[in-house]
Amino acid sequence: MTNDFKLKDILAAVDLDGKEVWDELSDDQKKSVVFFTLNRYISSVQGNQELKEHYILVGNERFNKNLFDVMSKHPKLTWQLACSCSHESKKIQYHEWIGLKREKNKKEEFLAGLFTNMKRADIETLAAISTDKEIKQYCEDLGWSKKEINGIKL
Repeated sequence: MTNDFKLKDILAAVDLDGKEVWDELSDDQKKSVVFFTLNRYISSVQGNQELKEHYILVGNERFNKNLFDVMSKHPKLTWQLACSCSHESKKIQYHEWIGLKREKNKKEEFLAGLFTNMKRADIETLAAISTDKEIKQYCEDLGWSKKEINGIKL
């Protein structure tokens, strides 16, 4: 096999129950398989209701359930669990990415506007440890008017 093992090839191997493919991969190709990402793709498939239910139910039961326990210690087993999620039709399916949805946090958005150069993780931490009162006090210390401070919605 070539050094290129693209996501579409990985998903095709999973759909075709290619458990033996793992042994044919080079070390670099094996490293290119990101099981967490694969998990997100496996659970989403275009097709009829039965097909969608199959990939969600089987993916959760066989692959997702023990992913973090098995993934780093036994990558071949993890690959085989992923392949066991294939449908009996043994056809290549279209798997769509399901992005992580995050609710907007008004306090974080407000702080991100105040501290434009701060990293997102630092903004999240600051929002978690700061009270609304402290943030309004900070704005007052910056010279904001009472009207502006009262208009802050956190």
